Amino acid sequence: MALLWKATAMQTNNVIVNAATSREDAMAIVNKSIDRWEELIKFSVGRGGGMKNLVLFPEFNLQGFPLWETSEEWIKKACFQIPGCPEIERLQKIAHKYGIYLGANGYEAPPEWPGRYFNCSFLINPSGDVILKYRRVSTAQAASPHDVLDEYLDKHGVEGLWPVAKTEIGNIAMMPCGEILWPETARCLTLRGAEIILHPTSDHGTSDKMAWESAKRVRAAENMVYFISANAGKIIGVLPNDTHAGNSKIIDYQGQLMVESGTNGENAIASTVIDMDALRRARCTPTGPFGVNRLARLRSEAYAMVFNEAKFYPPNLFANHPMDSKQRIQDALIDVIKRKVDDGTMIPPSKGAALQGFDLWGS
Repeated sequence: MALLWKATAMQTNNVIVNAATSREDAMAIVNKSIDRWEELIKFSVGRGGGMKNLVLFPEFNLQGFPLWETSEEWIKKACFQIPGCPEIERLQKIAHKYGIYLGANGYEAPPEWPGRYFNCSFLINPSGDVILKYRRVSTAQAASPHDVLDEYLDKHGVEGLWPVAKTEIGNIAMMPCGEILWPETARCLTLRGAEIILHPTSDHGTSDKMAWESAKRVRAAENMVYFISANAGKIIGVLPNDTHAGNSKIIDYQGQLMVESGTNGENAIASTVIDMDALRRARCTPTGPFGVNRLARLRSEAYAMVFNEAKFYPPNLFANHPMDSKQRIQDALIDVIKRKVDDGTMIPPSKGAALQGFDLWGS
């Protein structure tokens, strides 16, 4: 019997909590968003034809993201425990009630990492269990597992750094938003068995800044995975409404667009049937009608030598104390660029080429 299921990249509006002055006010906003999620899930599942359903919501869709807040303020006002807080428990109950896989994203302040918060993408199964948590590695907004790498590996292992959930509908991984621009993330998840990558995002949509839209198709094709990208339709709060511009999409393992919303605002247009046997057939065929088998032809030993010698962003940056401000990340980036100019990896512009009044180091 063919393994078919329905995926929906649920395009919703991000109602952000930055203007809230207390946790109570912030969580009231979050719970109104969850009310709307349940309405949309009920609509989507009702159109599923009895298939297994996976519904993915955008990045930042419950809290927004820190703007002027310090780390301590953001943790106190907005951050979740995943699982372990009432808001996540509501989502678990909704997934169980409707019998769906529910993918989401939120800022998490785990008790085992006091004073730190992570951008966390998570998946809940139809039984209501959180079966996957991916804490964003490449980020300039929060702590990364890379910032506490040695201790993180001691606590969670490689499987906690690059998690893949083995489910009845396939092997699922997650990576959010701008991490699309680092191919290493998707590759690491694929090498650990991912067949589907969920991409909760809050990006520029059809404007394709920094080739984000192009990168989505490339990540799908180079890793031979289904790529499900749910983008925010609008942002509601203190920022301009069209900061996030929709155009959610689902892409197949050949990098071909299966379906897209094509617009901003709230909708469930990016929804289609996923054929896992088609993907597995292509992955298990050396050549022929399915094209180049990009996975079978990986020469990982040759690549690893270069990666092992490369030293860019420093690991364990916040190993001894939590991130106290985003300026610490900016300072680290400046240091990386200076080192790479010194060793010849990066070449600065010629004298006089910088814009008037522009500091080359961004300080």
